[in-house]
Amino acid sequence: MTKCYLYLRTSGDDGRDKAGLPVQRADCTSFAARSSLEIVTEFADDGITGKLPMHARPQGKLLIAALLADGVKTVLTYDAKRIGRTQPAFWAFIGMCRDNGITVLDATGTNLGGSVMGGVNGMLAEMDRDATVSRLAAGKRQWRGQKRVDGRWPYGEHPSHEYDGERAVVSRIHQMHAKGMLGNQIAKTLNAEGIRTRYACKFSRQSIYNILERGANGQATAVRSNGEREDSTREGSSKAASEA
Repeated sequence: MTKCYLYLRTSGDDGRDKAGLPVQRADCTSFAARSSLEIVTEFADDGITGKLPMHARPQGKLLIAALLADGVKTVLTYDAKRIGRTQPAFWAFIGMCRDNGITVLDATGTNLGGSVMGGVNGMLAEMDRDATVSRLAAGKRQWRGQKRVDGRWPYGEHPSHEYDGERAVVSRIHQMHAKGMLGNQIAKTLNAEGIRTRYACKFSRQSIYNILERGANGQATAVRSNGEREDSTREGSSKAASEA
């Protein structure tokens, strides 16, 4: 039997046609059994974009080191997109393999290092990635303004009841600020009580100011000359009172 290395990769680039690691592994091992290939080591980059060249991937660089260090001269992968989602990323690895007499096969038995098939698969991988990016961008344009499409919800603003505790903390932060407490004082109070951020970190002065700035009432914040911030509405009210 011919020894080979198995290379698997998955990431958000794969879109709705994503083939997870179990699917890739099953198809590749099935092909290996039919083709008298013995998989000696598996290299799996889970959650790594195909835009990165192989040598910049955690498991990809280990695969290259293994190929150049011993006599294994065959790489088995699910399809051309596992190797690279752009032609530069694809050809950087395929070119290295061709220079060193290494064969790269996909789960259907196609030699990805062949001049014609390699070029076609490299081009298709890049086109598929571009189509995925365009599809995601179109979805964001369609839903923007109707529902959240970008990033995570800020602390205390997630609509789910699972985050009611955050909203309670945010309400308390505003109450303490309204009583004249500064950001660092609020942070110290919450930290002393064992209250933490969503990711179990301690509150900082800046995180408190970020929450106040977003404020549930949408009021703007002003920056005092000493670096501290206060609610612009409160500041305006004080000024009006002094003028009266």
